[in-house]
Amino acid sequence: MGKIHRYYLKEVATNAALAFTVLFGICLVSLVYRGIARAQGGDLLAAAWITFFWTADLLPNLLTIAFLFGTVLTFARASTDRELIALRASGVPNFAPMLPALSAGVGITLLCAFLVHEVIPWTHFAKYRVVADTTRQVLLNLGLQGDQILLAEWGGVMVWERKDERGHFHDATIHLSRARTSREGRRLGEGTLFLVQEAWFEMDPARGNLVLALRGVREPLRDYATERLDLEFDFHELAEKGRRWEGDRDLTSGQLLAEVARGVHPSPGGARFIVHRRSCAAVLPLLLAPLGFVLGAMALGRGRVAALAACAVPLGVYYLCDLAGIELVRKVDWAGFGWLPAMVLALLGAPFCWHHLRR
Repeated sequence: MGKIHRYYLKEVATNAALAFTVLFGICLVSLVYRGIARAQGGDLLAAAWITFFWTADLLPNLLTIAFLFGTVLTFARASTDRELIALRASGVPNFAPMLPALSAGVGITLLCAFLVHEVIPWTHFAKYRVVADTTRQVLLNLGLQGDQILLAEWGGVMVWERKDERGHFHDATIHLSRARTSREGRRLGEGTLFLVQEAWFEMDPARGNLVLALRGVREPLRDYATERLDLEFDFHELAEKGRRWEGDRDLTSGQLLAEVARGVHPSPGGARFIVHRRSCAAVLPLLLAPLGFVLGAMALGRGRVAALAACAVPLGVYYLCDLAGIELVRKVDWAGFGWLPAMVLALLGAPFCWHHLRR
């Protein structure tokens, strides 16, 4: 019996690994565009890291689906080759070939539990933070990544003819749509237009603000000219604009429960629901192991494609119930709704598996 178990366990692991590789590659390719879009202002390495983190965020789902596919493919092949019939004819119980799938399901469940409770919250936050440091935020909010600078705080824009190696802009044109006051105390009205010989950004060490220094300034609409004019921006406002702060999905389960225990979490029921929902996702491979075995065993005369298509039923039930649990917990503050998908899947799947195994 041990040889039979090792035989099927090896085949389940091989098929699951192949399915996971294909699914992971598909997700990685499909998320490349999102990674490039999120990495605007960063380099190619930042885009690659963001794409990887977005894909890694899907690891528990990919592992679960790949395990189900691997189990179904293994026992669909065994059923088509009449191996399961031969084992039954030799006196081996129906449930015996299912034990390797259950063993693999336990291993995948433990791995998914570690991922959903500890790793995925970190990757969920890290994918937004690869290039989200202060400098990147300032450059992004000012629009320095293109051929123009958006002066959002001043409601204006700056374009230039050329830029030297020091980062200074020459023969620049600046238009301000909002009325503001310069550092020198000069009131700048709406629709102000400047022609500037040279402009550059520098930091004010005393106040910690970003300064746009202008030299050789001329205002043609008002026949005004000055040698120097400085526009000041709130550096902290620019740095924090669009910044993403931590949420419940970015905290590990231990951190969430610690906040609940300390009484500092604004929604204790919601935090417990997230922990229960993560635990439910972790045990899904264990629930799918007998279902995958039965779906594969029923492939006799139907083919492997039909068996794989049948995988959509338990997966659809799980994810629909998961969405229903999220909606229910918003109306009724009960953390137990996090286990709704597993309970429904167990209630529907247990009679189905029992009917097949007792034949």
